[in-house]
Amino acid sequence: MRTPLRPAPARRTLAVGVVCACLVTACANPDDGAEGSVGQHTQDLLSGVVRDPAIAAMVPADLARRGSITAAVNPSSPPVKFIDGNGRITGFTPQLVSAAGKMMGLDVTMQQTSFDALIPGLEAGRFDVILSINDLASRREKTDFIDYLQTGTAILGSAKLPQDKLTPETLCGLSVGYVRGNVQQNLVAAASRTCVKAGGKPVSGSAFQDINAAILAVQSGQMDTAWGDAPSISYNAEKNPTGYKVLYREISGPYGVGVNKQQHALRDALRAALVKCVREGIYRRLLEDYGLTDYTLAEMPLNTGPADDSE
Repeated sequence: MRTPLRPAPARRTLAVGVVCACLVTACANPDDGAEGSVGQHTQDLLSGVVRDPAIAAMVPADLARRGSITAAVNPSSPPVKFIDGNGRITGFTPQLVSAAGKMMGLDVTMQQTSFDALIPGLEAGRFDVILSINDLASRREKTDFIDYLQTGTAILGSAKLPQDKLTPETLCGLSVGYVRGNVQQNLVAAASRTCVKAGGKPVSGSAFQDINAAILAVQSGQMDTAWGDAPSISYNAEKNPTGYKVLYREISGPYGVGVNKQQHALRDALRAALVKCVREGIYRRLLEDYGLTDYTLAEMPLNTGPADDSE
């Protein structure tokens, strides 16, 4: 049985060519003592990736001289991004972007940060790219997104919850945990308004720092449900079927790798490398290893998220 992520001490380590800088005092551990880790069939994937001279020539000169880029990530959504039992940032996205970095002739330095610091840090130039964030209209004002994975939303409940299926319209009277600042915050508010308009009880929403905290609140009985991004919700329910169940899932909208709109050359070089990852089968291997084939978005399009954040 696997419970959701629990804190583990922060540390800095070098893993599969990726420097992981844990900058906060607690790093979540999705393995939690379980046998076999996700990504076990692609742990050595990066060793076979080589620099592509044509793609490397697209990299801005200052980054080429530096030899690395900094990728900010909040590693709290397995299997997309998380910290393993050895304190290393890993998961589908870190491995994919690290492979693309090698094609660009660059090391990718993973820098752990909170979710709400991703966009401000990118805009301030503290990071070169940000990983695994919903491509939303409001975020596209200053950020370009290379969309690489479908996501959507899902609602998780305790296995003891009487309901086996719920929709946003039938959450009336229940408590729902969500990640502060993520798209589910607006969805919970909209669901509550719908309930009240229909004469029902409002939805009691509570914000958490990350989805794992919300899921732990479900486990402890503090919350009835947790509403988060579909890949992470599905993962937790699959790994702990006696503790949780998926009550609702909708696949829609993309995750993107965010690049500052002023960094056109970096964006284009990274996209070219990601496209090559698709062409060479790296993308597919990672999807299969992390159980994410339902969320394939192999075209690597730019800025294809919804036109309105409420969608």
